[in-house]
Amino acid sequence: MKIKSIDGREKFQQISKEFSAMLYDPYPNLQCNETIDKNFDKGFVLYANNEIAATACVIKNPDLFFNNENAVCLAFYECVENAEASKMLLQTIAEYCQQQGYKYLIGPFNGSTWNSYRFALEPITDSYFGEPFHKHYYAEQFKNFGFQTAAEYVTQINTALVLPDTPTILNETFLFRTLDINNYETEMKNIFSFCKEIFHNNFLYTEIGEEIFLSKYIALKNIIHPELVLIAEDNGEIVGLILALHDFYCKHEKRMIIKTLGRKSDARYAGLAYELSRRIIKIAIENKYQTVLHAFMHQNNASVKMSNKFSGKPFRKYKLFYKEL
Repeated sequence: MKIKSIDGREKFQQISKEFSAMLYDPYPNLQCNETIDKNFDKGFVLYANNEIAATACVIKNPDLFFNNENAVCLAFYECVENAEASKMLLQTIAEYCQQQGYKYLIGPFNGSTWNSYRFALEPITDSYFGEPFHKHYYAEQFKNFGFQTAAEYVTQINTALVLPDTPTILNETFLFRTLDINNYETEMKNIFSFCKEIFHNNFLYTEIGEEIFLSKYIALKNIIHPELVLIAEDNGEIVGLILALHDFYCKHEKRMIIKTLGRKSDARYAGLAYELSRRIIKIAIENKYQTVLHAFMHQNNASVKMSNKFSGKPFRKYKLFYKEL
């Protein structure tokens, strides 16, 4: 086996796409098609018997810190089910990052929390829209190399879809509305500003530019159902949001995915997330959805408690890993 380093982002992206298309054959649509972050530093391609057996790249996010130390991202990891190949690739990347002066390697982490990250801890047999697909053995390959748990996440499922007996009592000046699809870009700019404010304390959060955020969500315009995006406003300012998506992957039932739920932290808005959750369940019932997924919640996040209040049960668990260099 031998490893080749790739300096060009576009060249590595092409190699990665071609390899993952082969790896996931006959289901190439399951591969990660995310554009590699602009902070791409170097790609690594492992060859076994002159065939690609593993790929990954290093992304240097200058604002990423772990344990108060500047950390580096191990991203776009793909590998055949071969312990020796995985170990050789990860060892090469770890040594490279150590030489660069980093103390911590975070993975899988495609540049920031705005991108794909985390490995599922069990085989993905019922994939949902927006869930990055990967081989079932990836988490084990990381653990076998010595990666430790940086954070745990859970997606929960609500199959009951029962409304609470009484709604939350909130300030009557709050306005609840759905997404204005005719002013989509303006709406997304305002949502971006809101998300930056409420998520800035999230684990490993780093800023991205408005143009990058818009490019991600402009691509979703034709598949976002505006009635599944609920916005709470206080004097014209967004103070709460629940963004849900129809699960286009699910064929055995009608399923909704709650992707984003949050409110401003001021005590004035206590109960707002609960009320948004109640309203989206009401919409789900009215539109004959059978289940609702609460996706990618940090285990210590208040969203897990909110999910539990609405009959959420564990559906899939994920981990993000770190390696001390």
